[in-house]
Formats: sequence, structure tokens, C-alpha cells
Amino acid sequence: MTTTYPGERWKVVEFDFEFTNENRIEISNFGRIRTFNKVSNGNILNGSMINGYPIIRLKFFKQRDEETAKKLVFLQAQVVKLSKKIKEMNLNGKPQEAIDEATQLLEKVKKNLKKKFADDTKQRTIHYHSLIHRLVADYFLPKARTNQTIVAHMDHDKLNNRASNLKWMTPEENYAHQQHSPLVIAERLDRQTNPLKHPSYSKLTVTRVMLLKKLLNEGKPIKTLVKQFKVTDTQILRIKRGDNWGKIEAAK
Repeated sequence: MTTTYPGERWKVVEFDFEFTNENRIEISNFGRIRTFNKVSNGNILNGSMINGYPIIRLKFFKQRDEETAKKLVFLQAQVVKLSKKIKEMNLNGKPQEAIDEATQLLEKVKKNLKKKFADDTKQRTIHYHSLIHRLVADYFLPKARTNQTIVAHMDHDKLNNRASNLKWMTPEENYAHQQHSPLVIAERLDRQTNPLKHPSYSKLTVTRVMLLKKLLNEGKPIKTLVKQFKVTDTQILRIKRGDNWGKIEAAK
């Protein structure tokens, strides 16, 4: 059984699909996940990583349809019947040719049964995955507004998934929050001090950036500026927001 820390609370994860697994998943406000099934009595799931974020990936299985179940039972019965027949043929001294023929048939039925089981398992498998921080937010952080669709880490640490470190934000709020991330700040500084390391950034000089900012202030369309300065619209937007070349003033 999992040790629960002081202040840690657990909630059962509800799924929007039906499955046959005897498995219960729980999430805590500390960002931990545990599972209860035949072999686990609250073991912690470590999960994996994607883009620096912890994520859990689970497999569930839908109910087997009646027609497939009948086919599998029939094939299993055939295997038992043929196996028994071959054993009796060996005991009764039947011709080897007849035994070999029955054995070949048995292997064919076994192969078909194995394929049917594999196809059935694939068809019934439900692949479930969820980012840990979103799961914590879903169960422990009510949204203040419906347009808050992003869960942000307040300390910018993707591994700190405690509810106290998470907050629902709008895309705009999250963008503003990310500007204070140590990684974003370091990247911005690197772009400013080492422009040759960034191809799209290095196409511009201080003089061209001053002109570009002047044209932006005058309301020049970004599409026109893309063609004129031969950079991407993303690069121009970053300059407009001050992410790149932030200390350069527009030409007078």
C-alpha cells in the first residue's frame, strides 16, 4: 500500500469509456498516480516523459463481442479435441502418416487461434494517455473561466506537478507567464548575443531591425515585411513582441 504524505489527498480517475480491466487508478494533489488491480495494491505509476512533461500511458480493453467469443471457444475446443485424438492415435499404434496429418492440422488450428486472439486483442485495446499536470488540474483545480484551457506550472518546473504549483490560464495568460521562464529568458538572451547561432535571426542586422520596427509601427502588413526582409512571419512577430532584438529602437 502506498504511503500517503501529510496533506496528500487521492481521487479516483473516472474514464469516459467502458473497459473490462479490473483496475482502479487514483491521482493525488501531489501529482502522484497509483493503481489497484490483481497484482497491485496501490503501487505508484512512474509513467514516462514527453517534451519534458511526465505522462501516463495505459491500456484498457473493451468487452469482447459475442461472435468473436464463440469463434475463440470453438477453436480452443478444436485444439483440445485434436490433441486428445493424436495422443490416442499414438497409444493405439496408428500409422505415422495419419498421426503426422493430424499433427499438421493441429498446428494449423493453433496458428489460427493465436492469430484470432491477437486480432481480437488489437481490436479491443483502448490506448489511454494523460499528462500528469493536466490530470491533477482536472481533479483538484476548478477553472475560474471556461476559456482557461492551459495548465501552467507557476515555478516553470515541469516536474513539479503539485496542485499548489499549477494554475489554469488562457493562452494569452500562459504566454505572458512563459516570458518569465528561465529557459525563455536564456533563449532570448542567446538570440540577442549570439545571432549567428540562429539562422533566421542572423538574416537581420541592427539597421534592418530598426527599419523593420519603424515599418511595423507604421502599420505595414506582416506579409509584406516577410517578403521585404526575407524572414518568417514568426520571426517578425517575435520582434514585434520584443522577444528578439528587444533592446533595438525603431528608426526615426
